[in-house]
Amino acid sequence: MSMEKINVNVYGDNYPLRVENSELTGKAAKEVDGVMRRFAAKAPDLEAKKLAVLSAIQFAEKKNELEEELSQLRQKMARVNDFIEQNLH
Repeated sequence: MSMEKINVNVYGDNYPLRVENSELTGKAAKEVDGVMRRFAAKAPDLEAKKLAVLSAIQFAEKKNELEEELSQLRQKMARVNDFIEQNLH
């Protein structure tokens, strides 16, 4: 896949990037910006670096939660497949 050059703006700072999927990266940047701004609204005295770290922690928590859900779904699918195989033969 070819790389595209895009510019994203997060919390007032512009970042020129080379990415594989500009649509996904642009959407991700908007989500990061939104989370940082929500944290800033709750704690206006926090510097941007701390807002970024809090945002990263929130995204990592969500990633871990989704990975756990995916793992559980894969286990359920394996059990369903086993059941189907046992009952069709």
